[in-house]
Amino acid sequence: MALLLEDMSDANFARRRPGLIADTAAAMVRAEGRHQQEAEVEAERSVAGQLPQGPRTPGQLLRRAVVDGREVGWVWVSLPGSMMPSMAWISDLVVDPEHRRQGHGTAIIAEVERDLIERGLPRVGLNVFGGNDPARQLYARQGYGIINQQRARALTGIPPAAGIELVPMRDFDRRMTALIEDYAGDLQEEQGLSRYEATSTAHRQAREWLPDGTATEGAILRTVWAGGNEVGWVWAGLPSRPRPGMGWLHNIEIDEPHRSRGYGSLVIAAMQREFQHRGLRSMGLNVHGCNVRAQALYDRLGFELLAQQMAKDLPALQE
Repeated sequence: MALLLEDMSDANFARRRPGLIADTAAAMVRAEGRHQQEAEVEAERSVAGQLPQGPRTPGQLLRRAVVDGREVGWVWVSLPGSMMPSMAWISDLVVDPEHRRQGHGTAIIAEVERDLIERGLPRVGLNVFGGNDPARQLYARQGYGIINQQRARALTGIPPAAGIELVPMRDFDRRMTALIEDYAGDLQEEQGLSRYEATSTAHRQAREWLPDGTATEGAILRTVWAGGNEVGWVWAGLPSRPRPGMGWLHNIEIDEPHRSRGYGSLVIAAMQREFQHRGLRSMGLNVHGCNVRAQALYDRLGFELLAQQMAKDLPALQE
């Protein structure tokens, strides 16, 4: 019998809610380095904030998956404007352990996509954590492409960084103008925003991230010098509350005339050493799905996948 998605009742959600919180907490421990107790508290707060009315929360679709009258799992889909501004988002998808490896995950995805197409929605995305290889492979087989990744590396076995020097930031305004333009392009691709929306968002977030420019607390902005020339720049940050002990590499840019000379790897090593001297345990970073060269570089440098976001364009509803 075909798999069906049925609206979840309050009672069904109450039964599923502890598992959702436990899974969310476990993901926070893996991806953010939180302590278990802190993760459990934050997971409870997050679920309560996103689903204040349970399955009746506006903008959220919570459905149980049923095959031949038996419940085999469930799915949570956030409509545009709740999780992402212009695309639907599969916030959670669970096939119960005793029903796995029977094609139910694929069937749930197909039913979700059919519903979204009927609603006239053009795109759907999701997040999958690094240790969940079966899920990543499932989504890839269903046509979902990588739009962004989060990676991290422990600050051990750091290679040498001879040949470059990191000095206090120069040309902050010029560098940020170029970064905002690039970031707006990424937002268009990842979230399906218009150019105006993406540019406005990029400017707003840049002001939030670096309100005091190079003097912003916790921000590390450096110009990269090599052989007496300015060859690029780097922006890193000290740990925030969600990731204690993890410094974050926000952006690294080697100027076009100086690329393919190994400077990127040297800058990353230099920043790892600075984080290590500050007593941190690891370095994390984002890499965009289209940046295959960067992904390959981070693979070589030992950055492991924490999580990745994937998306798929949906066909228009046929009349």
